[in-house]
Amino acid sequence: MGGEDWSLKVFDGFPEPVLILRADRVVYRNRAAAERFPGLSAGGPLPQALAALLGEARPPAAAAGVVEGWSCAATLQAVGEDTLVVLRGRGEVPLRHGLEGLALQLRRQSAALAAAIQRLDPTEEVPDETRTKRYLSVANQGLYRIVRLADHLELAGAGTEDQWEPRSMDLAGLCRETAEEVEGLCRLSGYRFTWELETSGLLTVGDDRLLRRMLLCMVSNAMKAAGRSGQLGLKLAVRGERAVVTVWNSGAPLGEEDLARFFGGESGLSLDPKRGLGLGLEVVRRTVELHGGAVMAESRDGVTQCAVSLPIRKPEGGAPLCTPRVDYSGGFSPALVELSDVLPPEIYNCEDLQ
Repeated sequence: MGGEDWSLKVFDGFPEPVLILRADRVVYRNRAAAERFPGLSAGGPLPQALAALLGEARPPAAAAGVVEGWSCAATLQAVGEDTLVVLRGRGEVPLRHGLEGLALQLRRQSAALAAAIQRLDPTEEVPDETRTKRYLSVANQGLYRIVRLADHLELAGAGTEDQWEPRSMDLAGLCRETAEEVEGLCRLSGYRFTWELETSGLLTVGDDRLLRRMLLCMVSNAMKAAGRSGQLGLKLAVRGERAVVTVWNSGAPLGEEDLARFFGGESGLSLDPKRGLGLGLEVVRRTVELHGGAVMAESRDGVTQCAVSLPIRKPEGGAPLCTPRVDYSGGFSPALVELSDVLPPEIYNCEDLQ
């Protein structure tokens, strides 16, 4: 059934832009889409900006980015042989909702930290060394989790201008350093992680601190979805003038509810501790938008992947290459902080953290 045969009456009055695509061409766009993108015509190709946002995504999928100055999120669903695309404007994370969730999580982590410390009984004549190490590891992990939540609190309250510090950097080098660190932690934790770089060096302009945190958030989500019985990995590829960083995992595919909250504005935040707050996805989305890129998530053939597409911007005037900064906050490793809600407690053994 063709898109124009049935969708005119269904979607013409929608306030959000709606498109129906067939073989990468537009077969239908509603009035909101025509107003938002004046050059968009039925039967024609997608404008370059929209094509960059959607990338090679196949439904079911979700994407987020900036299209002609408009911050938006897109969901893709299959309709017969066609693809239905609904675009929604994006605002900042609702601060009040985010703070409520952060306060709840902070209380829970503080209680867990206090419980672990209380079990370290200093009055024992012959301390149980094994038990002491275990509780110290749990206490350390709780501390790292609190640092992580504090970082997310900073994200929720910070303005864009406070986060963006671009400079010349080697994106491939940053991916390599991050992947090597994650690989070591996964090996110790029982996760199966692999990584691949199509290039040994990729000079561009960006904020390496934000990009490192973005990668770790993507890895954290993949580890949660894959579990220790699954697999996950990271890949860096170059597609023309864009760099594409993909983090993938095996495991349960994304469902409609997942797509609704993936980059989904207010509905993307959750107070369910099993699902997390959703602010990790906000780290990814905001970092991508600051770099003028797009992010896409999809599930296909038993594999879920989150792919970030970033424009490659060559430094001007022979600007010197800067070694990526390792963003330690008070001596805490970014990888151990951002992955603290998924790594096992034994990784946070005091002796290993020295």
